[in-house]
Formats: sequence, C-alpha cells, structure tokens
Amino acid sequence: MSRSPAALEEASSASLATVPHTAGGDTTRAARERLLMLLALCFATFLVTGNGVAVSPFLLDMSRDLGTDLAAVANLVALSSITWGIASLLAGTASDRLGRKPILLGGLCILILSPLGVAASGTYFGVAAWRIIGGLGGGSFMGAVFASVADRFPASERGRALGWLATGQSLSLVVGVPLITSAGGILGWRGAFLVYGLAMIVAAALVWLLVPRKEEARQTLPLSYRAMVRLLNRPTIVLLICGITERLCYSGIVVFFPTYLQTTYGVTLGALAIGLAIVASGNLIGNLVGGRLADRFRARPLVFAVTSTTTALLALPTLLWHPGIWPSVALGCCYTLVNAIGRLLLLTSLSEVSGEARGAVMGLNITGSSVGWLVATTIGGPLIITSGFGSLGLFTMIAGVSGAILATGNWFWRGGEQRTAA
Repeated sequence: MSRSPAALEEASSASLATVPHTAGGDTTRAARERLLMLLALCFATFLVTGNGVAVSPFLLDMSRDLGTDLAAVANLVALSSITWGIASLLAGTASDRLGRKPILLGGLCILILSPLGVAASGTYFGVAAWRIIGGLGGGSFMGAVFASVADRFPASERGRALGWLATGQSLSLVVGVPLITSAGGILGWRGAFLVYGLAMIVAAALVWLLVPRKEEARQTLPLSYRAMVRLLNRPTIVLLICGITERLCYSGIVVFFPTYLQTTYGVTLGALAIGLAIVASGNLIGNLVGGRLADRFRARPLVFAVTSTTTALLALPTLLWHPGIWPSVALGCCYTLVNAIGRLLLLTSLSEVSGEARGAVMGLNITGSSVGWLVATTIGGPLIITSGFGSLGLFTMIAGVSGAILATGNWFWRGGEQRTAA
C-alpha cells in the first residue's frame, strides 16, 4: 500500500533530526548493518558532492598555471556538469537491472581517477578531459545512491535515512570546500586534488565493505522511458524548470564568489577558507529551515516564489557592493540561506508525484540541476571578463525572478484547474 503525501511529509520533516532507529521486528544486527551502510554512503556523498565545485577556490591559480583565462577554467565546472547530468539520468535505470552496488562502486572508482588525473595534468585540455570523466562518476553515484538507501530501509525509517544523505550534501559545502581550500593553501591546487583523490579511495573501500551485495526484492518493475514521459504533467514540468532557475542562482554565486572575494579584497586562501565556510553554513541552515517550512505550508510554490524573489534581490548587492570582506561574506551567507530554503520547498513539491514516477522525477531534477550548473558556469566567466561581477549579479537576479514568476503562475493555474474539475 502506498503512503499518502501527508505521511511522506511527516517522514521528511524528521529527516535531519535523528538517525533512523530500529523498526519493530528487525534484529539488532540488521539494524547495525543498515546504519553502517548509511554512514558509508553519507561519507561518500559528502565527497562526491564536493567534486562539482572543487575547482572554484582555485580558478585564478589554475588559469595562471595552465596558461588560460578565467572563463576557460570556469568551464571546467560546466564540462563536468554535462556528463554528470547524462550519467544521473541513466544510472538509476541501470542500477535497477545491474544492481545498486556495482553502479556505486563504478562511480567512485571513476572519481578516484579523475582528481588524480587533474593533479597530474600539465595542460588545460588534460584537466578538462579528467573533469569530463569525473562528471560521469559523480552522476553515476548520485543517480543510484538514493535508491540504494530506499531499498534497504523500511518505510518507517526511509525519510530520515534519505535526509541523512541530504545532510552529507550540505556538509560538503560547509566543510568540504573550506577543507580543500585550506589544503590548496598548503599544498597548492594540484596537492589539493591529490588529497581529494586519496579520500575517494577511502570512501570506495567503505562502500565496498559496508554496502551489502545481495539486492532486496523489489515490489515493482522499473519504468520504461516511454512510461516515464507519460506520467509527467504540466505542473511537474514547470517545477522542474523552476529547479533549473534555482540552480542557476546557486551555481552563479557558489562557483564565482571565491574569485570575487580574491579579486575584490585580495584575501589569502586561508582567509578565503573561513569566508567560504561561513557562506556555506547558510546553505546548511537554509536546508533545516526549508524542511520545516515545507511541512508547514501547503502553498509551497508560492513560498518558493518568495524565496526566489528574495534571492534575486540579494544577487546584485552580493556581487556589486563592496562594503568589506566580512560584510560581503555575510551577504553571501544570506544569499545561500534563502536559496536553500527555496530548494527544499521545490524538492518537497516534486516528491508529491505518484509513487511509481517519484524516482524518475527526482532523477530528472538532478539532470535539471546539472543544466543549471552548465548554463551558469558557461555564461558566468565571459560575463565577468567583459562586464564585471555586477553583470553576473544581474544574470542571477533575472534567473531568480523568472523562477518566481513560473512558480506563481503554476500555482494559480493548478488551483484554477482544480476548481474547474470540482
């Protein structure tokens, strides 16, 4: 029997509060094995998420060492986003047929080789090739990891277990980016990527040891792509587009904000690491606040429209105003906080689709996120070079306003359709 949307929301609201407990009838050993598996996957998710923005603190250093410009180095994020999106779209279906663990380990093995290859490459094109390969690994892992946890945990614990994976993603921004920035300050950007590759070896070993090989029996057959398309409706498609605009706003700041602080204030990598930790903490707090708001309000698209508009209003002062290093860091923290609130509202709205389509829709959302990263990083570098950081702020402001308009129109259109049906 499928769970109601209210029951799903109740499980999600507690997702970040506690570690899943043992369900009635489960043995202590089975519960311990699930918990160890979850911790291993959370650690791996923490590292995999950081791969997308690992180059952002080193854009200037890499451009000098590789003999290229800022726009070209920023495109390293865009290149990995392309293969990340493609891989995430296909990995879930592949894991239904081949098993979750082979896809997880395959993605992690690719992510071991990618940063090591980046560290060893002496040319821009070599680094670009390894970043493209790394996107395949990241997308494969993220496309299968949520399904892996859902397979192993009973319905009463599933929401909290998935919430811990989301926490791993947020902690990657709060802790991971400052850590790799600090490593770069000591070892240089090549040394930072070397350390990252070694950490991925540890993650792959933990997943190999702690994720069970035997697959749980599944109650439903995987959807074909044709069936997936038929189950998508107009409100869901509009929400997916809103997800792209939200990622445009997010990646436009996250990728280029370190460079903005360096070029505007001349901060060292050590000070930059502290600033980025403060900025990223806004994302973590926003996830917590957004989950509570998603449970409290039924008109989630309208609340998202408010957060998207607020993000748009913060974009220009964040990248155009120069009040000093720490006031700018505070603005960046507020920006990521409001942006994260909106993302949780969108994810909760998307999770309300029918159970048989939920995995497909969430996979499409990951692919849409990659599209947002790709567009923002491809356009952001040339905008900064030709017109300065203020033009990037204007671009993200337009994206935020567009998302707010789409979400508001979608809510009222859907309400009118329901009144007509009644």
